[in-house]
Amino acid sequence: MQRISNRHILPMVLKGLARNALRDQGRARHRFVQELFIAAKCFGAPNVRNIEVSNIRGIDQATVRGGVTRIARNPQYDSFVLAALCQALQCRTVFEIGTYLGETAWLLAHNNPQATIYTLDLPDAGAVGTAKLELTDPAYFDDWNRRAKYLRTIEETRITQLLGDSATFDFSPYYARIDLVFIDASHSYSYVKSDTEAALKMLSDRGTIVWDDYTHYPGIYTYLNELSPQLERPVMHILGTRLALYSRQALVVDR
Repeated sequence: MQRISNRHILPMVLKGLARNALRDQGRARHRFVQELFIAAKCFGAPNVRNIEVSNIRGIDQATVRGGVTRIARNPQYDSFVLAALCQALQCRTVFEIGTYLGETAWLLAHNNPQATIYTLDLPDAGAVGTAKLELTDPAYFDDWNRRAKYLRTIEETRITQLLGDSATFDFSPYYARIDLVFIDASHSYSYVKSDTEAALKMLSDRGTIVWDDYTHYPGIYTYLNELSPQLERPVMHILGTRLALYSRQALVVDR
């Protein structure tokens, strides 16, 4: 019986890596270095704890259904995890900061029929020029097709579209009412800080905040590592995703 271990495949991997890097130098090198840096950030984070998705209490009982598409540049898997988390937490109210096409709002509503979804975005492309803080990802403003995913769907009746700049929006009607806040708007340090401060005020006594793109934007990564020690529970990164979370509940089951 032939037994294969990692040392047997190492020459093949190294040879393939060299070949592919020569064949497609720009893209292959960039992707390889990017993935290495993401891994280094995950395991080198000073204050954010890494967890497996399977460590989240009750998430193994969740069932998520939806089309396999791409939400912006993120794999649908991250949104599936978010929808499953919403189920596991039995959320009744969700507030999303950053609507974009409305795919996440639709997926959350579709898989959590008990939940009311609020989602906030800028009113139009012209508001980009008057945004109070630093905006990122200018390509997201080239075409203004916000809400396209959930318009004229059954789920639309449970999704409330809110318009405004999150840095100046009046969140006070939602204070202490929201079970899940999802932050996925501008990825700059200034906006993530402002959005998070609003989210903490909106949280119910069992509430949870989830940030998208923790592993991919330095502003988010820096702010969450600064924030985590200031909270009564740590900020946690879900391995294999771009998602980080903080909860007022004890979410993690150590295995």
